[in-house]
Amino acid sequence: MFSVIFDMDGTLLDTQRICIPAWDYAGDKQSIEAMGSHIPYVCGMNELGWSSYLEDNFPGLDIITFKKDMREYININLKVKFMKGAPELMKFLKNKNIKMALASGSSMGSIVHHLTEVDALDSFDVIVSGKEVEHGKPAPDIFLLTAERLGVSPEECFVFEDSANGVKAAHAAGMKCIGIPDVVEFSEDVKKLMFAELSSLDEAIEVFKGYPAFLI
Repeated sequence: MFSVIFDMDGTLLDTQRICIPAWDYAGDKQSIEAMGSHIPYVCGMNELGWSSYLEDNFPGLDIITFKKDMREYININLKVKFMKGAPELMKFLKNKNIKMALASGSSMGSIVHHLTEVDALDSFDVIVSGKEVEHGKPAPDIFLLTAERLGVSPEECFVFEDSANGVKAAHAAGMKCIGIPDVVEFSEDVKKLMFAELSSLDEAIEVFKGYPAFLI
């Protein structure tokens, strides 16, 4: 039997898109325009990863103030909700006694807040945040740690991801990745790393029904 690992932002929860206007807002406060256009380059990274990206590309940026302003925007405007098909898929997996984990580049504080908002905090056997590993996505660290805590081998895991960095990380971990694009479409090179590409989570049940290892 396989286990399933979900990315959070943009995959399980509709929380990724708000980062674009939030980055625009925080950038505007420092007279830097269209910073939200850089979101596609950092999707899936943990805070250390996207902070390093900003420091490399915007040497004059006050990163501490940027984070404060960005989070202020998100706290005021974000309405946490599931991505299409997520509750149904989670119920399906639970009924089949399939272990579920969440592996997100976000902080544990954000993870707990968001999952609490949709009453899903107790739905996962394991939750791992990006701050618990040295290297964020596209490195495989977070997925390898998640598999270790689940007590399964990487080859026994399916991963749901919306970002190229996430797909690369899952593939590097030796897991089967199902890609569902949110903010950015996948390149052909990234698609080659996937087990399957879907338009939304509500298509996943049929994929699993066709996979013998799930004994469905």
